Amino acid sequence: MKTTEQFSEALRVMPLSKKISMVVMLGLVVAGFALMISWVNRINYQVLYSNLADEDASSIISKLKEQHVPYRLEGGGSLIMVPADKVHETRLVLAGERLPRGGNVGFEIFDKTNFSTTEFVQRLNYQRALQGELSRTIGEFREVDHARILIVLPKDSLFIEDTKPPTASVLLKLRSSLSQDKVAGIVHIVASAVEGLAPEQVTVVDTTGKVLFKGPHQGDQTALFTSNKLDYQRQVEKKIAGRVQSMLEGIVGTGKAIVRVSAEIDFDQIDLSEEKYDPDNTVVRSRQRKAESSAKGGKNPTTPALNTGQAEIPSQGAEPSTRSQKEDEVINYEINRVTRRIIKPSGTVTRLSVAAVVDGTYDVVTNEDGSKTKKYIPRSSKELGEFENIVKRAMGYNADREDQVQMSCFPLSVSTITEEVQAEEVVETGWMQYIKPYIKPAINLLLGIVVFLFVVRPLLRSAKGVFTTTGISRTLPATTEGLESASLPESEAKTIRDKTMMVAKKDVDKTQQVLRGWLGER
Repeated sequence: MKTTEQFSEALRVMPLSKKISMVVMLGLVVAGFALMISWVNRINYQVLYSNLADEDASSIISKLKEQHVPYRLEGGGSLIMVPADKVHETRLVLAGERLPRGGNVGFEIFDKTNFSTTEFVQRLNYQRALQGELSRTIGEFREVDHARILIVLPKDSLFIEDTKPPTASVLLKLRSSLSQDKVAGIVHIVASAVEGLAPEQVTVVDTTGKVLFKGPHQGDQTALFTSNKLDYQRQVEKKIAGRVQSMLEGIVGTGKAIVRVSAEIDFDQIDLSEEKYDPDNTVVRSRQRKAESSAKGGKNPTTPALNTGQAEIPSQGAEPSTRSQKEDEVINYEINRVTRRIIKPSGTVTRLSVAAVVDGTYDVVTNEDGSKTKKYIPRSSKELGEFENIVKRAMGYNADREDQVQMSCFPLSVSTITEEVQAEEVVETGWMQYIKPYIKPAINLLLGIVVFLFVVRPLLRSAKGVFTTTGISRTLPATTEGLESASLPESEAKTIRDKTMMVAKKDVDKTQQVLRGWLGER
C-alpha cells in the first residue's frame, strides 16, 4: 500500500513532459516485445502441393480439416501450404489416400466394383481410367504443367474391312518449350498404352494452339522435319563449342574464352546402287567343242567317227576315198562385274567453321599517385597458333571438308565481371548455409538488447529519479522559511542567507538532493 501511495505521489508531482515520455517509452516496450514474440512464434508455412486441380484441392483440404492440420491457400486455390514440420508427414498420409490424383480418375475407379454395372459403363470407365493414367504419366515431364488426353476406341466389328483404328488427342499445358525428342516420347507412350493405336494416329497440341505432332498421313510434316533439323544442327554446334570452350577455359581461365561454331549439315539420305564392268578381266564361264570327220568315194565307204577319238578302219577291198574333218568350239566368257549398294545416312557434317576469342594477360602497374591499374598484354602469334592447333584437335578438323578456324585475342570486359560475380556467389553459398539457421535467434537477441538499452533502461532511470525526489521532498520543508524554522535555532540565525549556508555546510549531501528536487520541479 505504501508503494502504491509513493507511485501515485510520484505521478502527481511528475512534470507533464516526463509523463508523456514515460507513456511513449512504455508503449514502445510493449510493442517491441509483442512484435518479437509474434515473430518468433509465427508458423513457418511451406508448400505441400502446387498446381492442383480444383477436385484435388477440395479433397486435400477436407483431409487436412479431419486431421486438424493448419493450412493456407494461395495461387487461387491451386497452392496449399502447411507448417514446415508437418509437410512430409502430411504428404505420406495423403499418399495413403491416393491424393492428389492430378485432377483425373485412374484405375482406382475399379477399386469398388458393382455387379449391376452394365458393359457399356464398364467400357466407359476403362476409357476414363486409361486417359487419367496417361495424363498422370505425361504430367511427370518437367516441362509439362498439365496434360489432358482423349482416346477414341471404335466398336469392334465382325468384318475386318469395317474395323477402324483407335485415335488419340493430347492437349499439353507447358511450363517451357518441349523438345521434339520428348514430343516423340509422349506419342509413343500413348501409342504403346492403347491396344491397336499407331503413332501416326496420335495428335499432340499445346494450349496455344500449336500442333506439336501430327501423323504423316494427316497433313504436311515439313515444319516438323525442319524443326528437327534445326534442333539437330544446334545440338551439334553446341556440343563442339562446349568441347572447345572448356579446353580453352582450362588454359586461360574461366570466362576468358568465347567460342562460336557454325555447322553445315547434309540432311539428304542417299541410297546408291552401283554396278561396274571390267572388260580387261575376263573369266571362262563355259566351253563347248565339236569335231566331225568324213570320207567320200569307194565302194565301201567308211563309217564316219564323230569325235570318238578312234581311227577309221577301212573295209577290205575298198577303194581309196576323199576324207574331210570339221571342228567347232564355243567359249563363253564372264565379264568381271562389281555391284555395290551404298546408303548414306542423313545428318552428315559437311563443313565446320569455328571462331574463338581468348583474353590476353594483365600486369599490375603502379601509377605515380600510388594507385594500381591493370595493363592489358595481348598474346603472341605463337600462343595463338598453339591455341589454333588445340581447337583443331578438339573440333575434329578435316581439311577435305574445307573446315575453317579463326583464332583471335581481344580484351574481354566480361571476364572480370564474371570472376567477381562467381566469387561472390561462392562466398555467399559457403557461409550462408552455416549462418542461416542462427539468423533468427541472433535477431531476437539483438532486438531484446536494443529494447533494454533504449527503452527499459531510460524508463527505470526516470522512475528511480522520481521516487528519490518524492522521498526527499517529503522529509524536507517545501519552503526556505520552513527550512529555517526546522533546522536552525532562532538565537543563532540572523538572516535567511546565513541560515541556509549553515544548513548546507552541516549536511552537504542532503542539500544537493534538495536542490536537485527543486530543479526537477521547475
